[in-house]
Amino acid sequence: MPESRSVSENEDTGFVDVALLSNRDSVMSDGSIAIRESKLHVTDPHGDGAFAILIPIQPLRLWLNGMELTEALPVRSSDRIEWERPAEPLYRIEVSPDRMEATIRVFADVEYAWKLEDCVAASSLAPKCIPDPEKIVRKLEITEIMAEVGALGIRKNLNVSAIVEALQEAADQVVRFAFGQAPLPGTDARLDLLFEQKIENAFEEVGGSLDYRNHLRIPSVQAGDLLARLQPSEPGVAGFDVYGEIIQPLPVREIDLRARQHVEARENGTFVALKAGRPCIAEGAIHYLDVSDAYVVSGDVDLKTGHIIFSGDVTVHGNITDNMIVESLGNVYVSGGVYNSTITAAGSIIVQGSIIGSRLYSGSFGLSFNRLYHLSQKLKDEVGMLLQATRTLYAEVGKRGQSARFGQVALLLLKSKFKEIQPEIRELLQVLVTVQRGTGGASNEFADALNLMLSPTQMIESLSEELLTRLQINLDRENSFVNDMQKGDSQIELSRCQTSTIKSNGNILIHKEGVLQSDLYATGFIKFAHPSSVCRGSCLESEDRIDARTVGSAGGAPCILRAKRTIHVYRMFEGKISAGGLHREILSPIQDCTFGCIEGEIAISN
Repeated sequence: MPESRSVSENEDTGFVDVALLSNRDSVMSDGSIAIRESKLHVTDPHGDGAFAILIPIQPLRLWLNGMELTEALPVRSSDRIEWERPAEPLYRIEVSPDRMEATIRVFADVEYAWKLEDCVAASSLAPKCIPDPEKIVRKLEITEIMAEVGALGIRKNLNVSAIVEALQEAADQVVRFAFGQAPLPGTDARLDLLFEQKIENAFEEVGGSLDYRNHLRIPSVQAGDLLARLQPSEPGVAGFDVYGEIIQPLPVREIDLRARQHVEARENGTFVALKAGRPCIAEGAIHYLDVSDAYVVSGDVDLKTGHIIFSGDVTVHGNITDNMIVESLGNVYVSGGVYNSTITAAGSIIVQGSIIGSRLYSGSFGLSFNRLYHLSQKLKDEVGMLLQATRTLYAEVGKRGQSARFGQVALLLLKSKFKEIQPEIRELLQVLVTVQRGTGGASNEFADALNLMLSPTQMIESLSEELLTRLQINLDRENSFVNDMQKGDSQIELSRCQTSTIKSNGNILIHKEGVLQSDLYATGFIKFAHPSSVCRGSCLESEDRIDARTVGSAGGAPCILRAKRTIHVYRMFEGKISAGGLHREILSPIQDCTFGCIEGEIAISN
């Protein structure tokens, strides 16, 4: 509460100093303010003299005629001046932002009343407060501190003796009196692969040129070989803060590794090959470990061999001739060329010879063009709609008191609203026949169910809601099997291509002559590795970067190069560049330039 007011020279208060009222200038004198015994004494000016100035200085608060004073103002003897000095805390308890430590600072163990410091009369005055050692307001006790500690909820690893010591010394020092315990981190699961994943190929430089006579060197294992060791995770230990709240450790990373048909998972966390072949791992939310068969074509893929559809790797020692298809759920290796044909692979594609008028799709792009994947997915949805429509129509027939078999109703719908299902089933059966993998009993049942859908007599006699539901489940399983074979690190490697489309869910590497009138797309980078590689009349697009040698030619068709990050060209004649937000049309030859985002800046460097 405000404690004092001004005293005028005319009031008979007993606080006015007669000496302050004597020796006045009869003509002119300034007003003044003095402080004695916590009272402010104001003298008005005479004549043209100036009023005394009262100056507020924090933490002392002043009120002039009931209004708090926030700036220096003149005062009169008739003004009511009040003051207040807010009490200062004797101690402060603080908890760290992470709530792992509580500290106390004791500034003083006794709180005194405040009084104004005496001051002789002056034309301007900034009052100051000092403690009054003769008036004790309160004495700090340990019970007061402990009561606040309890109210704050601080209770873990509480050191009361540290608080007592801080109170006794009252040295304005930070003293820790409680602390939490940080959680102990756990250990992530770790997968140790005991086989080499990298596939070495024949693109090696010998004597200054690439040697194509070497065969591809594909990692392989024998039955009984140890493939991997899975080290299980170890959970962390929970901690707590000063309030006793539990702090959970960060979750550990788990690895869900499962063995496929040709791998055995043992209780000690090891995985062993059950047959000879190429070890591979499909990574995703679930990791699948398998030993893939390799389907080898010793000569060309042509009308004699038919289309190649295989669940593992495909190796072609000759060419892939006109209008042929190679579909692989692994990798595809071609020693010769690819002519007017299509290759789709869930993994990588490596072609040593020329690619002319063809389409190559790897990774997720390979799946999107894989007939087994595409047909099983499409039929799964269509069979689901057929099942729902058959249920509805079958129930309606029953309500009308008519008699019909479930298979009759389904056949009626197949011949009317769902005419595309049977042709797609025929195509899927052809694909399944050519897939070179052991199908097992479940797949034989799957094929039988597909064949039943093509026979009106069998449909009427045997098709039930349960069989149709099971067919939809098997289609979904087949689709999931193909999807799980997708390799996240797929890439395409080639020497030369012309009038072709190349799409890779990874990188594209061009090892020799280069690209002519083709479209290339990569979610990774596109790189021309050989110094003499050229790119002419083509469109290249990368989600990462493009490293090219010679782009375009004098008077030739321009090229279009697009990349999310950077594009580097050793020489470029004409075309369009789009890299890292930078767009430029090249109208005259340039040499050794990098376009795009360089060190965080959109720029061109030479």
